[in-house]
Amino acid sequence: MLKQEPKSEPQRKWVALVSIPVLLGHEDEWDQEVVIGTDVLLDLNVPPHPSYLVLRHRVGPDSRRTDEPRSAHILAADRAACILLQVVEGNRWDLFLCDTYKRAVTILPPVPIYIQSKSSEGLAISPHLSIGLIADPHNRGHYEVVQLQSSTSDDQPNRLLCYSTAKSWWFTRDLTLQQACLRNPFSETGVLAHDGRLWWLALAYGVFFCDPCTPLLEPPELRFIPLPADCELDDYVTFDPRIDQRRCVRPSEGKLRFVEIRGLSYNEFVDVAPAAKPTIWMWTLDDPEGPNPWRFEYEVAFAEIWHSKAYADVGLQPGEVPHVALVDPNDHHVVYLFQGSKIFGLNVRKKVILACKECLIDRDQQMFPSSRPIIDAWELPDDVAMTTLHKIIMFDRYSPLLRGKEARGDRTESMDYCRLDESSVNTDASDKSSVNTGGLFVVCPLVNDEPKIQVPVFGGHRSAAENKAGRRK
Repeated sequence: MLKQEPKSEPQRKWVALVSIPVLLGHEDEWDQEVVIGTDVLLDLNVPPHPSYLVLRHRVGPDSRRTDEPRSAHILAADRAACILLQVVEGNRWDLFLCDTYKRAVTILPPVPIYIQSKSSEGLAISPHLSIGLIADPHNRGHYEVVQLQSSTSDDQPNRLLCYSTAKSWWFTRDLTLQQACLRNPFSETGVLAHDGRLWWLALAYGVFFCDPCTPLLEPPELRFIPLPADCELDDYVTFDPRIDQRRCVRPSEGKLRFVEIRGLSYNEFVDVAPAAKPTIWMWTLDDPEGPNPWRFEYEVAFAEIWHSKAYADVGLQPGEVPHVALVDPNDHHVVYLFQGSKIFGLNVRKKVILACKECLIDRDQQMFPSSRPIIDAWELPDDVAMTTLHKIIMFDRYSPLLRGKEARGDRTESMDYCRLDESSVNTDASDKSSVNTGGLFVVCPLVNDEPKIQVPVFGGHRSAAENKAGRRK
């Protein structure tokens, strides 16, 4: 009897979403492109071209027009098209949830005073760090915003500070983990949602995970997984910003992958160790509950990659060690890396450069600690309906951050950017569960001069498969 091969994870559309949104001014020309009554545009491009979230001028702590400087950062992006934002205006900041399907942004209420005064240390939400976003499995179309609150006192437990969109309130949950595993408050900065759980990444020594959506009568259990053998770093490296440039944990093909660039020093004055031979390594988290959770995948020397003629042909500098950016969600052999202003895809096992593009991101922002790295893969929603466009509105195909002639010339391979006209969708008006596009802005490649579009369906909407099941009933 032939042994059946395990089913591979289905391929998903994804983009490389920059964590710094584009903030439009009141008189910005792009502000006129935003559909009336909405707040959001999505400038989506084929990786490794960066993609951007574009926000209207009124999105901020004070919706009135002010002269205060504004900035924003994406803290988490869920695969069901919800994005958690922090928007700062002057010295005031607030958290927002962005529904990219409805193109609407909703401000979260502040943490109530009675929660903030619950302990001697206080439980106010701390900006940027340890904040995750996870779909609520008990309330379809809703989410929980969760921050891990590490305690420095033996008298105070570690807690989760949570906001539920289903209940519209903040609450706290005590955790069962002993304090000893948490080295420093908020050293577990990176957060991602995977396999129905949130994962806090302490890239110097390990990964914490728990299910924050367990029933309220059951305290969540925060579990700890140390990094693979010989990967733990000294305490002084915990807050070194270079650790995020040399290590990452990302989901790919349904499993978490740990990538590390070795052969570099964390000494203050030395970047590459003398006579170093830098290499790139990968491990896969196969069994989070087992005694040997990590499985080694590969080790490849950069010298073998630099030897390729294609490396220099695309404008990369052999001998200059790049920084880790992200892992292809559909192929764990493909890692994307930064070198200077370029981001490039590398099939590590084949030692082949797949693509290389300019990525104009402020260098200082790359050193800024946050729950989400400066650029990361954003998997587009599961439920999609394939629709042929008959009427489209075309917009400037170039990123709002790339206005110059030289930048425009480099974007000729970018996919076109369209809005679906609802009159072009053939839906049954009598069927209330039919797909409502809401005029979503998406990426659509042109095929034989007839563009195709993928329309995400989430929240209160139902997939085509669910519609069929409903009709059978």
